[in-house]
Amino acid sequence: MSLNNDRIKLKPNAPSEVRHICYNCSHDRKKKNEKCLAINSETGAYVCHHCGDSGILNTHKTYTKKEKIKYSRPTLSNTTDLSDETLQWFSTRGITQEVIKRNKITQKKEYMPQVSKERQVICFNYYRDGELINVKYRDGEKNFKQVKDAEKIFYGLDDINDCDEALIVEGEMDKLAMEVAGVINCVSVPDGAPNPGTKNFNNKFSYLDNCWEYFENKKRIYLCTDNDVNGRVLLEELSRRLGRERCFLVKFPDEVKDANEMLLKHGPDEILNCISLAEPYPVDGVFTVHSEKEYMIDVFNNGKKKGLTTGYSVLNNHYTLRTSELDVWTGIPGSGKTMMALQIMLNASVMYGWKWGVFSPENYPIGDLFDTLAEMYIGNTSDIDVEDRMSLHDYETAINFLHDHFFAIYPEDDFSLDNILSKFKHLVMRYGIKGCLLDPFNQLDHNFGGKDETTYIGECLTKIRRFEQVNDLKFIIIAHPRKMDRDERGGYKQPTAYDISGSQNWFNKADNVICIHRNDSMDINDTSVRFTVQKVKFQKLVGIPGEEQLKYDRRSGRYLDFGNNCPLDGISCTHSLWKKITQSQYQ
Repeated sequence: MSLNNDRIKLKPNAPSEVRHICYNCSHDRKKKNEKCLAINSETGAYVCHHCGDSGILNTHKTYTKKEKIKYSRPTLSNTTDLSDETLQWFSTRGITQEVIKRNKITQKKEYMPQVSKERQVICFNYYRDGELINVKYRDGEKNFKQVKDAEKIFYGLDDINDCDEALIVEGEMDKLAMEVAGVINCVSVPDGAPNPGTKNFNNKFSYLDNCWEYFENKKRIYLCTDNDVNGRVLLEELSRRLGRERCFLVKFPDEVKDANEMLLKHGPDEILNCISLAEPYPVDGVFTVHSEKEYMIDVFNNGKKKGLTTGYSVLNNHYTLRTSELDVWTGIPGSGKTMMALQIMLNASVMYGWKWGVFSPENYPIGDLFDTLAEMYIGNTSDIDVEDRMSLHDYETAINFLHDHFFAIYPEDDFSLDNILSKFKHLVMRYGIKGCLLDPFNQLDHNFGGKDETTYIGECLTKIRRFEQVNDLKFIIIAHPRKMDRDERGGYKQPTAYDISGSQNWFNKADNVICIHRNDSMDINDTSVRFTVQKVKFQKLVGIPGEEQLKYDRRSGRYLDFGNNCPLDGISCTHSLWKKITQSQYQ
């Protein structure tokens, strides 16, 4: 963690993500005022997208998350029916009074922060099961706001309750335009589309989590986002979360931005025609250079997606985090493979908001797995026999964080790969997870079906690779070596992927191969761990093979660099005594 960036102080009411200049590199850059440092205001975690510096701000004061979300419920008090003037405005947008009445649109005077005064506003009322859940206010200058602390849901949610198909648009006016065209089973996202640079979609897509049951039974979902860059970002994330195999893309002519503009320029019949011509999302199929042109131009202008730091600067040259990649981790039993993987996963959750699905049956009961993560998160033990263990407040803080970012899988009677992948798919669709941990591979229920081991494992890894690519996931598999040879000193040799059963496939089909190995030292205070990157497929984007050393902190379960730093340092530890304890005292 750099001390330079700890000069930054966040305002109490800062947004969830704050941009700032980096005190490490901005002064040496041509654009000295470019805000390349991204800061999570909830955790104090920061990462520079230019120099890669990351850590936790020492100046950050509070990290405690709300224990339970308590939503505000708006009322229709002080609202009125639409004035003649407002009805006329809707008419100029092609929206009929019948549609307005059906959607219970009202108006009132409301303070709008964008202009710092009260304005006469249109009230787009959000209902679920007939209950008013939220209201979006719009004034004449296209300023918007929603009810403070209200629950985010789709606009028009009740209209898709009892149907096999649904259509999603980007704004309330588009929803109304679709209804004018005769399409009732349509909803709108409440917050529009995210910017392309948005790193954390958790808040932007909370409405999908809140309305998930409305989409579980849908056979087809039509996506009709705006014809711009932000609309394409929304399209991609919605299709990923909802399942690309049931998504269909509604395309308007190039000169048309959205459904409301389509209604005005071409009329309702052409809207219906475009829906009838909707194309399946390209999950499988043939691609041409023209179909990939948009992606190629983006890569040409902005470069390919590079890996994100694990939080350990010593690893940056060898291993970084990219989605749509399969990582194979190995090491002899007891070497710390699982703990190291959990540490890096937790770092990614804190720094980037990543959510994870975890299948780790060896860590049972599940509460013990979450307890391990809680100790890592806080940086102190929960052990009841330790006098200065973490407080209950710290423990609940960790629980609240883990609730939003980690989802454990433990089926009662089916540990088959297909079933585990189906559970992960559910987590992708419902919660938007960005990564999976399968720990270990040999705990799956295996059915070779007459195949030899090498062929069978090759087919399993191919299936996993397709899964992580289609769903844009970081997928980590922990696999134990088949044999453990001893060296001349009697200790165990560091294994490779070729020491795992089905050897060549483990190495050949993985994007990255990691080995975690502990030194064979008789010194009980020697907790050093060798982090060896044995293979990197995309070296220009992820790193180059090599080895670095970290050390294990037995008390917290954290991994530290040799400056005794962890990327999670300072998140929520409140014990001054704990901060004074040296490594040797608790080892």
